Amino acid sequence: MKRIFKNVRCWAAVVILTTALPAVTVTELCEQALKNNSELRFYEAEVAVMKGERTQAGLWKNPEVSAQYGERRIKNREGALQNQGFTREISITQTFEFPGKGSLRKAIANQNIEIAELGLEQFKRVLQGRVKSLAIEYGVNSANAESADEIAERSGGLIKLLHERPYAGTPQLLELRAIEGSLIELKKSAKEFIQARDEASANLHLLLGLPSNQPLKIEVPLEAPHLPLSDSTSLILTALSHNTSLLIRTRELEKAVKEVTSARWEVAPDFKVGPFFSQDRAGDVEQNFGATLSVTLPLWDWNQGNIASAQARRTQADSLLLEARRQVEGEVLRRKRSYDLHQKLLQEISSSSIQQLRDASDLADRQYRTGGIGIQLFLEMQRQYLSSMKIQGETLSEVWKNWLDLDLLTGGELSASSSKETK
Repeated sequence: MKRIFKNVRCWAAVVILTTALPAVTVTELCEQALKNNSELRFYEAEVAVMKGERTQAGLWKNPEVSAQYGERRIKNREGALQNQGFTREISITQTFEFPGKGSLRKAIANQNIEIAELGLEQFKRVLQGRVKSLAIEYGVNSANAESADEIAERSGGLIKLLHERPYAGTPQLLELRAIEGSLIELKKSAKEFIQARDEASANLHLLLGLPSNQPLKIEVPLEAPHLPLSDSTSLILTALSHNTSLLIRTRELEKAVKEVTSARWEVAPDFKVGPFFSQDRAGDVEQNFGATLSVTLPLWDWNQGNIASAQARRTQADSLLLEARRQVEGEVLRRKRSYDLHQKLLQEISSSSIQQLRDASDLADRQYRTGGIGIQLFLEMQRQYLSSMKIQGETLSEVWKNWLDLDLLTGGELSASSSKETK
């Protein structure tokens, strides 16, 4: 592994080297996830399903053909058979819906397409946010694991040196045991960091659609993101206008309103119109040509049950939209507050302070070897350095998680604003 530090508020970048592979950025990882993620195919197929239903909603019903054939007998008043033959009839009818029914059905199908497309867009944002969050988690835990390994290597060298020296009494033996105990704790911390890094890597492979054993070389930006909309009011207004979940709820309410109207119009009769031809033959031949018209009469079924159900679904959609707006407002305030708190803490932990602690831990090692300081100060400096690295990494992760959540809540407006500022 190779870690690159730059003189900024926190780490500038961590490059994870596994093999001689070209480094990929987080943006490239997001593009790869959008290309290969298997769950994304489900949402894309859902859009295709809705488009198919819209195509079907716009099609005319097929014409109906009916035919009749029978035997024809002619008898006189005394019942004697005078002649016999056949009778036959054929007709073709086309169904015409009552004006407005088809338009409503197509409008509802269009709403379903919009809802499916919004769901696809929402999943893409969630997927990219998850990839970015895992990449940051990967980089942070990699840096912490490297720091733990650095301290463990230093402590291991010191233990080896103390073993080579002749014992000068009980105090020196106890100091050796104290350092050996701290080394166990350091190895445990390093193992936890490595385990968290590997879990992030496994989740990344799953999202990217890659085999779990395929190596990755990732260039992870480890600097705090900037929040373009600094005040809570602007964030809330932006979320209420662009939040994808709210847009979905709004489309569902519009669809529910159309479904109520559609249920009421369902009572209106449809018409069947078409030509017919009939022929009767029993000695003489009688032929008839004409047009047929049939229509349903809404005498008993006024679709009351479906209308009541549609009105209830509209009430549900209205309530869900109102509740979703409240949840979005509350979530924006919570995430903004958490972002501000962690950003403030991150600013107080400067990269120069971390570097000074690193230098101090190295200095403590040299001073202890020469007898300049005692065991307590040596161990305390090692713990403080590792603890500060861990706190900085956790704080940075929380800043990114809150920023990504705010970006999702605002419908990607934070990413769009940041891109504009960068350009």
